[in-house]
Amino acid sequence: MEFLNDLLWLLEPEGIQWLITVGGLPIICLIIFAETGFFALLPGDSLLVLTGIFAATPSSDGGTLLPLSFLLFILPIFAILGDQVGFWLGRWVGRAMYSWKDRFVLGIPIFKVSYLYEAEKFYQRWGVFAIMIGRWVPIVRTFAPIVAGIIRMPIKKFLIFNILGGFTWIWSMVLAGYFLGNITKTHFGFDLAHHIDKIAIIVVLLSLIPIFYTIWKEKQLVKQSKKSN
Repeated sequence: MEFLNDLLWLLEPEGIQWLITVGGLPIICLIIFAETGFFALLPGDSLLVLTGIFAATPSSDGGTLLPLSFLLFILPIFAILGDQVGFWLGRWVGRAMYSWKDRFVLGIPIFKVSYLYEAEKFYQRWGVFAIMIGRWVPIVRTFAPIVAGIIRMPIKKFLIFNILGGFTWIWSMVLAGYFLGNITKTHFGFDLAHHIDKIAIIVVLLSLIPIFYTIWKEKQLVKQSKKSN
């Protein structure tokens, strides 16, 4: 119960500010690394847009809540490293992953064989470009590099598209949030800096929608299987 209260506190204005000032950058890097490498259903897109908004929000010391240069040049490195981990995981384990059991954490499916098949179909449609384009597609973003490793894509070719995808994905998402913060103030007179806590909560809640939908979908599938039996 105490853990749940602490988690809910992180969604409050004070909790969000604490998360950014105390452990924001390392946590952001860890989430990006994990989601692109081996842990599906983390809020990568929403998180990056939110960091862009923070980068456009002034702080009390005259700077911004997050440094834009760090986000644009350090986060892509973690996105690239995450994909490399996924690639080597697929290369080392191979097609044995297709026989793994589905794995859940707190009811959330972090690994399902169907995710591999979904990423494989995406790869069949786009070829090597799936490594780059798949960055903008949840689940595919996590499992496309694993599939690339399983089918033993040439390492140099994978690395090229991995780097291109890492930078373009991070830059597009972060800059979208950054310019959103500036445009709303310049053209609409709405200063996100005065409402950053509310914006943060909205973005976080939106990022949780796919996770809650997946949990609901999984429960529906379980109910259907029980009825069929």
